[in-house]
Amino acid sequence: SRISAPSCPQYPRLAMRVLAAAAALVACDVLNDKFTDDTYKQDFRLQYSYDQHTPEGEKAHFDIVSAAGRTALQVKILSTDKSFESSSGTCPRTELAQIARDALVENGEFEASWDMNVQEYTDGYWFALAQLFGPSRPNIFIRWEFSKYILWCENCDTVKSYFDGSPAEDKGKWVNWKMQFKLAQSDGYLRLYKDGVKVADVAGKTSNGGTHYFKQGIYTQHTCDNVQDTTVLLSNLSIKDVSGVVVV
Repeated sequence: SRISAPSCPQYPRLAMRVLAAAAALVACDVLNDKFTDDTYKQDFRLQYSYDQHTPEGEKAHFDIVSAAGRTALQVKILSTDKSFESSSGTCPRTELAQIARDALVENGEFEASWDMNVQEYTDGYWFALAQLFGPSRPNIFIRWEFSKYILWCENCDTVKSYFDGSPAEDKGKWVNWKMQFKLAQSDGYLRLYKDGVKVADVAGKTSNGGTHYFKQGIYTQHTCDNVQDTTVLLSNLSIKDVSGVVVV
């Protein structure tokens, strides 16, 4: 289900609100999707193989299911999938793309969190599981590539941050991913946590300017003709504007 943010009158630059009793700043929701029903489609465009755009094809790639102890969004890419548009030269993907493309503003501070459960994976398939997409091209990825997890930032002073783990190790487990970020040309930051453990920390330049938007799912990397049947479950996505709020 989709939960609307309270007291956020200025969208996409979502305002902070003050609790009178505590006089404390409270984070404001940019996105809050539990993925328990189809209302997530109000927030995302579905990007998947262009030759599968039928009700049956959509369900084969995106489906609300009961699995691994939860109701969640099942996201699946097939070995026969093509690019998401016939005119696109990009690799196959089954990916959610945030509709509000100006929601993640320059110099804003945000926290994104979601749960993912790898259900099906073949060793040697490389993919991105989340992106922060810039004004004209991808900027920040969480990728599994060359047998390594990577926080990859095209416009950061530190482009690649490697960390331990693998989809094979994560298979069948609910894993919480959390990214705290400020998109800025000089004083930005990226902090990535996996199950509460900080695995990457980047400071300095994180953007060439402009707004970003969020994408997640399965996006083939490196070799477009090496696509393997892969399935993940997604649950409990939230993105909060935490500008001015101390986050830990």
